[in-house]
Amino acid sequence: MMLDLKRTILTVFLLVAMSSTVMSANIWYEDNNLGEPGGMMQDFKEKFQKPETFSQATRYINVYMVRPTNLSDLDDLFITKYLLPYLTNNNIKLAINAGGATWMKRKNRGKVFDSEMTLLKRLKGLGVEVGYISLQSVLSKPLKTDGQKDSYPLSDRIDDVIAYTKAACAVYPQVQIGIIDALPSHAEEYREPYRLLRDAMTKESIPLSYIHLDMPFELPKEQRDGITWQKIREVERYVEETLGLKFGLITTSAKGGKMSSKAFHERVMAALDCYAGADGSPAEFIIASWFPYPQKAIPETASGSDYPAMRTVLEFGRELKRIENGGALVDASQAGWRALCTTP
Repeated sequence: MMLDLKRTILTVFLLVAMSSTVMSANIWYEDNNLGEPGGMMQDFKEKFQKPETFSQATRYINVYMVRPTNLSDLDDLFITKYLLPYLTNNNIKLAINAGGATWMKRKNRGKVFDSEMTLLKRLKGLGVEVGYISLQSVLSKPLKTDGQKDSYPLSDRIDDVIAYTKAACAVYPQVQIGIIDALPSHAEEYREPYRLLRDAMTKESIPLSYIHLDMPFELPKEQRDGITWQKIREVERYVEETLGLKFGLITTSAKGGKMSSKAFHERVMAALDCYAGADGSPAEFIIASWFPYPQKAIPETASGSDYPAMRTVLEFGRELKRIENGGALVDASQAGWRALCTTP
């Protein structure tokens, strides 16, 4: 239904000019963990063994992000025979979605830090270059103790980032460090935490390179807690213009990811058009899921209601390129955009 609505809107408003913003964004991709810690898509390994099954989608992927647990499950032979050649042959950079900097001062969290440092050293020894390390929710993830919300001060969170990044940069001196964050998604203050983190890292000569906003499609569409596409644009402006960092938007859907691969696909595509129509111009779009769907990645040539992740990547890349080339798009001043991007 949503896909049909989208097509109707784009047809009716085909001649509506896009805003003056020129969008030129990279695409990051991360395989779904199926909503389970350490989860892996059924064809996670197969797709690297059969790169022809998503060769067109590959053309649009600039950065491939992988969780440490998934990488740790791969043996050295697989990494050097399949993963590394795929990245190298297609000029794709590797990013690590790292959780080891979160709550480092708490009991047993040191194990996560140690395992991720061991992984980085192992990858280095195998000749794998890590281009980016994304610190997962290090500023925004709530801490719970015995099922109850617990306090973990911002100052401790920043100390954890400094300690983690110093260790990571000792292995990969040229790696770019960024954070995945949900403070705006929780309707919490984000400006001061972002600024304090940037300044603390700058003081240690470890630049903060980017902030990727974890913002499921439903939040701005349903305007939860006053969140709108325009307010996401305000976050982008603050990150890029005030802090001088790159801003990325994670295009994902909690509702779609719990329904079907088709529902997830439709909402990811809508997120791209909705944010572009709201004058959004991020440096990066990140396609990722941590929900039951999609359950597989390939093939990109799937048809009908079958939407493996790489079919979504391919269509997302084509739509982004169309927008970058000046293609007409419904903008936020039009009724059609409001129908697709907001809930009455």
